[in-house]
Amino acid sequence: MIFLFLAGTLVVAQPVAGSYYDFVEATKDLPAGHDKTSLIIYRSENKGVMNDIRCFLKLEDEDGNDVTYTACTATYEWVSIRNVVNQYKKKYFLSGGMAMHLKLKKGKYQITLYTPIDQQANFTYSDSSIQPFQWESNTFIYNTENPTKVIFVYPTYTENGFYSGGWIIDYKEHK
Repeated sequence: MIFLFLAGTLVVAQPVAGSYYDFVEATKDLPAGHDKTSLIIYRSENKGVMNDIRCFLKLEDEDGNDVTYTACTATYEWVSIRNVVNQYKKKYFLSGGMAMHLKLKKGKYQITLYTPIDQQANFTYSDSSIQPFQWESNTFIYNTENPTKVIFVYPTYTENGFYSGGWIIDYKEHK
C-alpha cells in the first residue's frame, strides 16, 4: 500500500476491484504447498551441470497473451528442504530439485518452459556440430478446474541417454 500525506489528510492508494493486486492480497496468506488454487510444477534433480541450468516459466491465456506475471503468483521449495517457502525475486524458474507452487486465477492456460542460450551454462552437446539454441518445452494445456495439481518437468534426451537441449512437461513423472 502507498501512503501519502497531503495537507494533513491521509490518502491510501486502493487497488481496483478484480485487479491483480486484489488477487495477490487474497492469496498472500495461502500456504506454498498444495491447496485448491495451486498447481505444483516439479523438476527432479538431474545429473551434472543440468541440475543448475534453469528453465523459465511462460504462461499464456487462451488468446495467446503472456500472463506469466499477471495471472499467477509463485513460490518455490527445494525438494531436499521441504516446507521452507522461498519467494522469487524476479523471474519464475526451476532448477533441478525444485517444486514451484503457482497460485493461478481461474481459467485455461498454456504452460511452457524455456532456457535462453545465455542461461545454458556453456552446455556441451554430445554432437559437436550442434550450435547453441534456445531450449523450449512442449505446451501443456492446463485448466484450473482440472483435478491435476502436479505436473512434472524433465530435460530431453537423445536415444543414447545424453541431454539434448529442451524440456518435457508431463502429467506423470519420468522414470
